Amino acid sequence: MKTLVVTTLFNLSQNFVKRYLDPCKKLIDGYIKHTNFDILVLTNSPTSLEDRLNERVNIVDYNSEYTEPIISSEKFNMHIKRLAIEKGSNLNYDIIYHHDCDCYIEGWDQKSYEQLLSQPFDTYFPNSSRPQLGGLRKEFKHFQDKIDLEFGDLYEDRFDSAPNASETFIIFKNNKKLKKFLEFWNKIAKRNNDFFTYHCSIYYGTSCIYANMNITHVKPEDKFTSYGRIAHSNRLLNYFGNTIKHL
Repeated sequence: MKTLVVTTLFNLSQNFVKRYLDPCKKLIDGYIKHTNFDILVLTNSPTSLEDRLNERVNIVDYNSEYTEPIISSEKFNMHIKRLAIEKGSNLNYDIIYHHDCDCYIEGWDQKSYEQLLSQPFDTYFPNSSRPQLGGLRKEFKHFQDKIDLEFGDLYEDRFDSAPNASETFIIFKNNKKLKKFLEFWNKIAKRNNDFFTYHCSIYYGTSCIYANMNITHVKPEDKFTSYGRIAHSNRLLNYFGNTIKHL
C-alpha cells in the first residue's frame, strides 16, 4: 500500500526552530532515509523547508491555499490539522499517516508495518481508545463545555463512545470513511468562532464515530513503533508518549 505522511508546521512563536522546525526536518529526513513513503507538510513558513524539497516532499503553502484563521482564542487553531489530512486524501495514496510535526522516526521495520495494514481497520491510534468521551464529559467540566460551545446540536449520543486517543501518530486508510470523517470535522470547524480548540482529540474521536470507522490501535509489539520519537518540550518520548529521556 502506498503511504503518504502528512503533518502541519506553523511558525507562531520564538521557539519555532527548536520546538517545531528541527523535529519536522527530522521527520522528513527519517522517512526519506528509512522508507519509500512520501511526505506532505502544510505550513505558513514554506521557505523554512526549502532545503528539504525533493520529488518525495510536497510543501504546501497555507497562505496561498487557505483563509481559515491560524489563531483561535489566542492559540493555534487546531482545526487546521484536518486540512493536511484532507489535502493528502485527495492524492493517489492508500494510507494517510498523520503526524504531529514534532514526531519522527530513527529507523523502520517495514514488515511489521505491512502486517498491521493487512488487518481490518479504518484508523489506528497510537494508544487505547479509552478513556472515552462520554466518561470524560461527565467527569471534567471543560469537556462538556467544549461540546456545548463547539458542537451544539451536532453532538449525538453515540459520540460518547468516541476515543480520546493521542493524535501524535494516526494511520488512516484512504477510503470513503475518511471522506466522512473529514465531512464531520469540516462541520465543526465551520462553527468555530474564536474558540479554544485545544484538546483536539475530541475532533478526531467524534469524526471517527460519525464515519463509522473501524477504530483500533497499534501496540508495542508492532516493531515499527520502536523507532517512533516525539520531541515534547524538554523531553524525548517514544511512540506511545512515554519518556525516554529529558533534554
